[in-house]
Amino acid sequence: MSDQAAPSNTEQQRPPMFYERPVPVSLTSHASFKIRAEMDFAFAATSNTAPLTAPEFVLIARHYPIIFVGEQAVPTAVMGLKLDENLFVSDKGEWDAFSYVPAYIRRFPFILLGNDGDERLQLGVEETAQTNSPGARPLFEGGKETEMLRQQLDMCEQFHNAYLYTRDFSKAILDANLIEERELNVPISANETAKLGTFNAINEEKFKELPDATVLDWKKKGFLHAVFFHLQSLNNWEILLAKANERANALQGKTA
Repeated sequence: MSDQAAPSNTEQQRPPMFYERPVPVSLTSHASFKIRAEMDFAFAATSNTAPLTAPEFVLIARHYPIIFVGEQAVPTAVMGLKLDENLFVSDKGEWDAFSYVPAYIRRFPFILLGNDGDERLQLGVEETAQTNSPGARPLFEGGKETEMLRQQLDMCEQFHNAYLYTRDFSKAILDANLIEERELNVPISANETAKLGTFNAINEEKFKELPDATVLDWKKKGFLHAVFFHLQSLNNWEILLAKANERANALQGKTA
């Protein structure tokens, strides 16, 4: 997971998901710039996953499976069974009212700009996210930052700190060799299942065999809670299957 993007005048980093041209926020450049309405999540309607931070696991585990993606074992919420479908965003761009919205998605189109090791990071905004749609929120009013902009800066700083903690957690489970690939099988009849794909998760048996010293260290750091909530979240594949069937039936009803 990349919490930061390099400023737009460099090519050192590829912008993370949803971002194309993040640029530093300034009154000079963004005096009349407006972003999406607070509850408009249409931009995430075709994304079936979102990066997570470990402190979010307690809330995420209620609604989504948590998996680990890539060589860095990035914690990731699964929100759909198809690559281009988010089962939690309606055709009106509204998020499911009873489900937690990952912080990575809530903070968009803002992001901290900089590189690892920088003493100070700068608030950036995705340049292509400008809009005048109903409910659009300005960054500046009367030549001053809006309360929304100040809140977003706080959120980005909190997310960055959580990202650093999560990076340490991911390194710990990788070093302990706990990650394994699993198959996702779905029932197609009373006695038959079909393989839908694969995903990476923590091997619970290996986790139970961790040395006492490691368990104590992880307890102090809070890593044990993250593991427990991850394992709990793997029961949520059934939620996705139910939502996928519900959406398919609704679409079928519209075309009937």
